[in-house]
Amino acid sequence: MKIAFFPINKVAEVTAGANLLQVLLANEVKIRSVCRGRGICATCSVRVRGSASSLSPATPQEKKTLSLIVGSDENTRLACQCRILGDGITVELPSGLYIEKLEELLELVGEEAVSDYLHPITGAVMIPKSKIITRSQLQNFKNLHEEVNKLSQ
Repeated sequence: MKIAFFPINKVAEVTAGANLLQVLLANEVKIRSVCRGRGICATCSVRVRGSASSLSPATPQEKKTLSLIVGSDENTRLACQCRILGDGITVELPSGLYIEKLEELLELVGEEAVSDYLHPITGAVMIPKSKIITRSQLQNFKNLHEEVNKLSQ
């Protein structure tokens, strides 16, 4: 079976039952999983185009998490929670960057954001693309480390 990754225009050969997150990582796709595959964060959320029957149904935990993710819709899935069951899907990777720690942004103060910087739990845009990153914006990330640590426990 084959699946495609967008926008990187890569195709991967997969076996039935493979976990989508593991397939992404095995194909060197840069995607995070802050909650370590427990389905309680937004960092591995992707949009899937193609037949819904080509993926395992969403679990109750995945549905709950997806309901909290800004901008998620019926095509949004958590890569850590779904298994590939059939051919013909395209996985659309997020266009923003998920931030886990305030320290990741400190060195970028004064520079233009090269991408949207996203909250790892809700997927909300914290700093929009093309905006100058300021110290006052970093206040939005003040408690981020504690929130992410709670997920990792």
